[in-house]
Amino acid sequence: MNKQDYLLALEKALVSAGVRGHADIIGEYGEHFDMKVSDGYGEEEIAARLASPAEIAEHYREADLSKGGVKIIVDPIRILKIVGVMLADFVAGAFLIIMYAWVATLGVFSLVSAASGVLIVSGNIPERFSWVIPELPFICAVFIGVACLVLGFASAVGTEYCRLYVTQMLRAFLRWHKNVMGTSGVKLPPLPLHPWVEPRKRRVLRSIALFSIAIFFIAIVAALASMFFIARSFEPWHVWGWFE
Repeated sequence: MNKQDYLLALEKALVSAGVRGHADIIGEYGEHFDMKVSDGYGEEEIAARLASPAEIAEHYREADLSKGGVKIIVDPIRILKIVGVMLADFVAGAFLIIMYAWVATLGVFSLVSAASGVLIVSGNIPERFSWVIPELPFICAVFIGVACLVLGFASAVGTEYCRLYVTQMLRAFLRWHKNVMGTSGVKLPPLPLHPWVEPRKRRVLRSIALFSIAIFFIAIVAALASMFFIARSFEPWHVWGWFE
């Protein structure tokens, strides 16, 4: 059974069982297929590992029926589970906050690097930044500016990949949380920790990163070579009095 056949059978089973919100359920399983296919699994293999559409529909039907009344049951096992999940929430929440802060920092770095490259190449460096970006001969400034600019592009690609990974980790944790805390026995397929990226977007990001890294190293080598040549010294920063 391939993806289309499985989802059609699941839709039919959910509709027959009178399950509410069946479109969202089908969407979740469709996304599960897409992610597993991107990992190299075949559609038939994925379908074989999932529960049958009839079993899934029955679970959701029972879940809908169980919502009809409110039952207060003191279950020590469930209390321990809740405490454990609360601890996991605290640790995962702190970790995700740190990771999103890292993504923001990397994004700011990419912007600053690209902006610095533009300023260096144009020669319009504000005087208040002269202690950070010293005066350079024109050809050296061009190479250094280009290196900063492409470093900004490479960092932007890294920022996007980090954002995708952290967001996927958040989604995977929320899915795990929902499955663990669910009381109906209905469990959605777990989400992988690595994100699914469209092949075209992945190729574009990889090409930008590889091109930027290559240009960065070429520009750095050219900048150093031009600085040594113009200053007639392997320590041009002393010749030009950068630290005086």
